[in-house]
Amino acid sequence: MSENVNAQLPGNANAQLLVLDHEIRQTESHLAVARRRKRRSNLSLVFGPALLILLYGIYWIPHIERRALVAIYLPTVPIALFFFVAAVKLKVTPGGPPIGELQLGEARQRAKGDVLELQLARQRDQRKFLAGDADTPIAIRRISYKSEAYADINKFRNESTRYRRVNNMLQAILIIGSLAATGTSALTASVPDIRWVTLGMTFAVGIASGFMGYFKYKERSFYLQQTADAIESEWEAVEVGIGRYQRFETEEQRLEEFVEEVHRLKSEQKKRQQNLEQPELRHSQGE
Repeated sequence: MSENVNAQLPGNANAQLLVLDHEIRQTESHLAVARRRKRRSNLSLVFGPALLILLYGIYWIPHIERRALVAIYLPTVPIALFFFVAAVKLKVTPGGPPIGELQLGEARQRAKGDVLELQLARQRDQRKFLAGDADTPIAIRRISYKSEAYADINKFRNESTRYRRVNNMLQAILIIGSLAATGTSALTASVPDIRWVTLGMTFAVGIASGFMGYFKYKERSFYLQQTADAIESEWEAVEVGIGRYQRFETEEQRLEEFVEEVHRLKSEQKKRQQNLEQPELRHSQGE
């Protein structure tokens, strides 16, 4: 009974906020894993059967040579089987990271995405009530914001790395497919059946080019990396008191300047992200 009374005292609200913030970040991380595994399962479920159907169609192409079939089937069949196995595994075991310790012969449970979303919403509502009870000084809030800024650096860099990998993969398909399509088109006269390979490569190049132009993975990666580097530069400057922070005499003033600058950088990043996601709106505003 005494523990419940102490937990409701205003003096303990700040400590509970710190613990709850950690739990919220942990739940957000688990939810991100669950969503990423769901996306991978959907992609595997699409690409696996699509490749198998494509291979089945290639087999019935008239007058295709056995060497061409072997050259096509040898790399693509393992890829199609990999997508199939990955889709089955991810659909059977959905959710976030495994819970509990690894034991031989036992499958660990995973919290599903909808459960994590409900848990995150409940934790955020609980934080609102605690924040209303806690009379947290502005200095402590700025220190907390500064600590969260370093987590934002890692988040922006991870997103930048992901977009850069997608862009590099599509760029590789574009380069290799263009060269291969040019080479196979030159052999179409002597090997007529190879025109299907040329058609497939041209189709892949067109898809890669369209995705790169519409989703702008390179620009997204660049802006995210730029924002992460700018926040890190501000973090290091305020830590050692250099640059714009030299003119301030107290730590409170330096924190105020740091919070204002980081907030500006994050706001600009959101605006750039919105512009990339709405190309039609960006063009209309430019006109």
